[in-house]
Amino acid sequence: MEQGKHGKALDSFDLVLFLWERRTLIGGITALGAVVGVIVAFVITPLYKSEVVMFPAITNSVSKALLNEQSTGRDDILALGDEEDSEQLLQMLHSDKIRDRVTQRFDLMAVYEIDTTSKQRNTELQEAFAEHITFERTKYASVRVQVLDPDPMRASDMANYIADQLDSVWTEMARERASKGYRIVETKVAELTEEIRVMTDSMRVLRELGVHDYHTQTERYNEYMGAAIVKGDQRAIREFEERFKVLAKYGGPYVTLQDRLFNETKRMSVLRMKLEQAQADMDSDLPHKFVVNRAQPSDKKFSPIRWLVVAISTVSALLLSLLLIVVQSNVRKIRASHVQ
Repeated sequence: MEQGKHGKALDSFDLVLFLWERRTLIGGITALGAVVGVIVAFVITPLYKSEVVMFPAITNSVSKALLNEQSTGRDDILALGDEEDSEQLLQMLHSDKIRDRVTQRFDLMAVYEIDTTSKQRNTELQEAFAEHITFERTKYASVRVQVLDPDPMRASDMANYIADQLDSVWTEMARERASKGYRIVETKVAELTEEIRVMTDSMRVLRELGVHDYHTQTERYNEYMGAAIVKGDQRAIREFEERFKVLAKYGGPYVTLQDRLFNETKRMSVLRMKLEQAQADMDSDLPHKFVVNRAQPSDKKFSPIRWLVVAISTVSALLLSLLLIVVQSNVRKIRASHVQ
């Protein structure tokens, strides 16, 4: 047992002596790595970070939130959205429209030094955009927009611009759909208005012919007819017989028109309410998010961390020197075995 321990100690001592004999090579490569790390740390362009944190809104329709009499539980314009709403917000942030607007507004082709004549310029722009601008959902169901840029002011402006364009793009998309819905309802309202006008004119003609209210008139005429028969008033009887003929001839169409006009008037009331809701959705500029933190210019660079770059470079050079020594030693052993 003691011999085993002594053997291990001897092996460790031999390893130390082995490395000490090659201290010049190890130190030289390690120092070179440290120098390279220092140069790289000061050559890398520093990046500054700015971020916007926002919560999604729970509702996207102003008509349902403010004009609908029936509450569905998602109509509170002051309520924060859930995880599903956050995912929708993230999907909108990844849209091409927002990326294109940010690219044009801040001339990202020049900022990221992309050759505008290159065939892969769009791919290079997307990769650079993804490297410098990220969107993520936090554990609190909020959404974070993070921008890295060499200019701290531009980083904050880009983050705030993206948050602002989120509402613009979302509103444009919703307004396009709402305008089509508005035109559909508007057409139906116009058609129904014309139908009601025609029915109203027909009712007016029937009233001119003597049919004002079929049910009331029939009840009253029956009373007066009975009284005239009891009195034996032939003139009154003949007069009411003529009036009954008018009711018999035009009473049916009158009742039909009256019922239809009543139903179409109720339908018109519903359509006008829908038209009002569609108009509200089309004209709405209700924000689709709640901004918790607006981006501010950073006074401290985010990357690179120079000491970390130097440390990684130095450690990597040290490991490389050890690897070279191991390779060199094994090569010598292989050559020696072949010579024997």
